[in-house]
Order: sequence, then C-alpha cells, then structure tokens
Amino acid sequence: MGSGKSKEPPVSGRKGDVDFTRYKARVDCVKIQGLGRTHDDYVQRATRDLFKATNFQDVIVETTNVKDNLMQLGIFKNLKIHIDVSKGPQATKNGYEVSFEGVELSRLTGSIGTELGQNDGAATAELTSPNIFGRGERLSLNYSYSYVRSSVLNLRLTKPYYHTVLGDYAPETSIGIFKHSSPAPASKFRTDETGVLLDFSFTLPFGLSNSLQYEIGMKEIFAMDKLTPFFVRENCGPKLAGIIRYIGVFEGRDSNVFPTNGVFVKTTQELMGSSLSQFGVMKSDVHCELNVPLFAGISLQMCGRVGMILNDKLKEGIPINQLFFPGGPQSLRGFEVSGACPYREGVAAGCQSYWTSGLHIWSPLPFSSYFGGFGNLFRTHLFYNFGTCNTFTTDKLRSTAGVGLAFRIGQKARIEFNYCQPLSFEPSDRVKKGFQFGIGYEFI
Repeated sequence: MGSGKSKEPPVSGRKGDVDFTRYKARVDCVKIQGLGRTHDDYVQRATRDLFKATNFQDVIVETTNVKDNLMQLGIFKNLKIHIDVSKGPQATKNGYEVSFEGVELSRLTGSIGTELGQNDGAATAELTSPNIFGRGERLSLNYSYSYVRSSVLNLRLTKPYYHTVLGDYAPETSIGIFKHSSPAPASKFRTDETGVLLDFSFTLPFGLSNSLQYEIGMKEIFAMDKLTPFFVRENCGPKLAGIIRYIGVFEGRDSNVFPTNGVFVKTTQELMGSSLSQFGVMKSDVHCELNVPLFAGISLQMCGRVGMILNDKLKEGIPINQLFFPGGPQSLRGFEVSGACPYREGVAAGCQSYWTSGLHIWSPLPFSSYFGGFGNLFRTHLFYNFGTCNTFTTDKLRSTAGVGLAFRIGQKARIEFNYCQPLSFEPSDRVKKGFQFGIGYEFI
C-alpha cells in the first residue's frame, strides 16, 4: 500500500475517445468525510500521490489508487468519490478538489462461513472489533472446525503502521492467543497446542512478503485409540515449546489458481526448542513454481517442494508431530495422504527430509469459449509427479503419471479429479491407483 505506483491509464485510440492527458490539472485539496473515531494522520499518507498529478488522466487514475489504499486501511465499509473544480481563495489554475465520502466500519462486525484447507474444509465464525484506537488497530476472535475434526481458536490484536514513514512496506505487528487441535489419522495421534504468537510482517518493494514470528506455548500429543503403536506413544504428553519462525512469499504469477505465466516461491524456516533459550531443532520447507505459456492457452508448469529437519541430539529430540508426511493429492498424487513415507507397525512414521516435484501441461477445456465465463472455471492437465523421502537422491523414488480435471473455487483454491497411475513405489507405501480427489490451494 502506498508504494506510489499508478495503474496504467487506458489506451485511447477508438473513435470518440477523449484523451484526458491533454488537459492540464492538479489537485489543490483532498477531503475525506465520514471520519468519526479515526485520527487524521492515519489517512493522510494514503492520499499523497494525488498531489503528483499533472493532467486530468493522472487525477482519475490516482483517485482510484487512493480509494484502494483507503479501503486497505481497514476502517471504511465503503467510499464514494467526488471530483470538482477547485473553488475559493486557495484555488489555482487547472486546480481540482477531490472528496472521499466514507462510512466507517461499525465497532463490532461478525461473519460465519466456510474456508478451504489442504484436503480439508472448515466452518468458521469470526467476531472483529476494527479500528479500536483510531489508527487501524483491530481485535478479532476466530473459531473454525473442520470435517477431519481439527479445530482452531484464535484471539488476536493487530496494529498496522501504514501511516508512518515505513508505510510503503506495509508493516504490521500482532499478538495472539491460540488453541489448536489437529488429528493425524495416518499416524494415530492428535496434537493439541495452546500458546501465544507474536508476529511482525512487512512487504519489500519487489513483492516479497515477510513474516517474523515467535511462538511459545504448550504442545501435547495424544494417542487416538488403543491401537496406537508404542513408538508413537513415546511422544505423548505435554511439552513446553518455543519456535522462532520466518515465512517468506514471492508471488509473481498471473493467477493464484490457474497460472499460465510467472514464478511463485514460499519458504518457511523454523528454529524450535523446549525452552526460551534452548533451540536444538531447525526445520526448513521450500515450495517453488514456474509457469511458462506455450500456445492456444496451453501452459507448462514445473514445481517442487523440499523439506529438511536438522537437530542437535544432545539438546533436542524430534517429536513425531514435527516430521514430514509426504503423499496425497497436494504432494504426490497416486498415494494416500501420508502414504509416501516410511511405515512402522501399520502407521505412518514420518521422515526428516523429503523432496517432491511435478511437471504439468495445463490446457483450457475444448470449446471453452462457447461456455462463456463458466468455461474459465475448468482446466485439464497431464501430470508427472515424483519424489522420495529421507534422501536427496533418486533412491527409492516414488512416481506417478496421470490426467485430471480441475475446477477453480474463488481466487485461492481448486478441486482436482485425477486418474493416477503409480509408476514406482516402495512395498510399504499406501498407493492409490485410479481416481483421486483433492482440494486445496498449494499443489505439486
């Protein structure tokens, strides 16, 4: 927000179009009406680019940009724009006055809905108190419960700093209290987490979103039933855990769901320990994606994911809930969820390292133009997935080839219906030959 970059003006050239760049203009005054509990200094920075306009086209474009910036502040329900000739003793030649008429968000808002996860769906309820102290602060209470019986309860206070000299980097801090419960059916355990999360996030000019986090709390592992093996039960019980975490995301794709061009990179780095000062486990996870357009709407996609855990055995052991469990429609198609990792006594034992990769040829549906916008919700793809665990070579390589149909849900997630043919696997793997269903927002 507030980066100073303007949207490109429309190219005129059709008969009857007016070229507004020929008309000199400047903005003498900006008025923001409807502010009640919001401090003036919180909105002033968002309007600064309007005063750089030199012609009427600039005024129109920058007014739209400023409206977007003001809505991103999280204080307005809606905004109306009025542009008029500047009047009064302070008016200049070719001067204009831009007014924004807004309605602030109420002191308490709520929502009930659904959200999609990785092969999961959840019902959610949220209560939010926006703009508590007049500079975008918000307090939110969120609860979700998914069909796999995982639950999330968060109480979070967020403070943005868009109005400061660092506003171009969208800095934001938050403190949250959380209680999570997540089952792992393939390994017959459940993890309950309760703690506090401190977060500082910011965005760099070239599009890299960053989040620095510190988490401290209690993590407890439970056996799911009487058949849970002893090597899993060894991890059970409450443990104090501290985590220093960095999350970096670079989004350079033309679409989040069906990209045809661009690069996407996401990395998560964690340093974990059982106390505030003793950190003996380092966990790293990196996801990369490259999309190349070919012809007739067809594109090539190459993607990969790699994860690794290193630990100082003299300081910390690795609890089972921190291990990797590759397999499933989001990582290695043709395998069950957590089905492409070592198994012991009939349950997934996890791994300390893994890598997976995928090659896709994406194509629109044949004759999709005859279906209008509905046809744009679908894509077909040919894919080849391969990867392995506990080694970075091609030993014990798992691989699958297949064809599938994908359906876009909103702008973040998709559903895949794939026919999978596993080509190589280990005897203990849980293979799923034939049709496989997947839903989520990050796929390999």
